[in-house]
Amino acid sequence: MINIVPLGDRVLLTRIDEDTEKQGSFYVPDIAQVKSSRGKVVAIGEGRIVGDKLFPLPLEVGDEVLFSKYGAVEVTIEGQDLLVLRYDEIYFKVPLVVVPSYVRGSDYAAFKGQP
Repeated sequence: MINIVPLGDRVLLTRIDEDTEKQGSFYVPDIAQVKSSRGKVVAIGEGRIVGDKLFPLPLEVGDEVLFSKYGAVEVTIEGQDLLVLRYDEIYFKVPLVVVPSYVRGSDYAAFKGQP
C-alpha cells in the first residue's frame, strides 16, 4: 500500500491494462499497442479549493475511472508505475456491476437484459 497523499485536486491511479496482445488471430507487438485509458484510484487529494471553501472529490480509493491519455503524468513510486492527474482529466467513473452467484451461464445474458 502506498502511503502518499496527492495535493489539491490531484488523483493517483494505477493503469488497468486491457488484454490487447492478440487481436483476432493477429499478434500485436508491444510497440504498436495503445495504452489503456482506464485506471484504478490509489490515492486522492484533499479536494478542490474554490474561493475559501474546500470541496472533497467524489471518488474513493479502489474506484475504476476512464481518464484523458494526455493529462496524466507517469511516475514510479515504490517500484509501481503510477499516474498522477487532476480531477478535471477524469471523464467517467466506471460502475461496479456485481452479478449474483445464482446467475449462471445463459442466464447471465438475460440478467443483463439481452434476449
